[in-house]
Amino acid sequence: MPYLLLSIQLGLAGVFLVSSVAKLRSPADTVQMWADLLTAVRLSVAWSRWGAWALIAAEAMVGVLLLVPVWWLPPVGLWAATAMMAAFTGLAAVSARTGMDIRCACFGRATARLGLRHVWRNLALLLLALTGTVLSLWEVSPAVAPGGIAVALLASGLIAVLAAFYDDIVDLVVEM
Repeated sequence: MPYLLLSIQLGLAGVFLVSSVAKLRSPADTVQMWADLLTAVRLSVAWSRWGAWALIAAEAMVGVLLLVPVWWLPPVGLWAATAMMAAFTGLAAVSARTGMDIRCACFGRATARLGLRHVWRNLALLLLALTGTVLSLWEVSPAVAPGGIAVALLASGLIAVLAAFYDDIVDLVVEM
């Protein structure tokens, strides 16, 4: 079980760190995403730049916190990841239900409208975060076997890559 927990922590860390770095590479899309969101809820778009930078910083912080093994410190990173994924899932669900016109700049570039496809991706990541949080309550022994660590690294890389390229994968499958 420590290797499953390690896979989840590193996978989610990869997702949050890749997302924050991608947003840093195209901050205009992130600011526009916030402007669309604030417009949809009838708030001033003047806060969109602050919201974008706060989101980038929060994602980077959660990603770094997830790199701290739960056997060293309490699973603060898993708690934060669970809270953020719950918020992201809720926003995607509300957007899908109401038809808000928000372009998802989840991983940097704004490509698809925030909708049902994002609900499914975020729900999967939320379930991973919840699973990690539950596992951290029972399993706090360190992962030390090199083979197990290698498999955990491979699994975590797969989690991060699938999440980061989810929109592209969905678009590819839908076009078939």
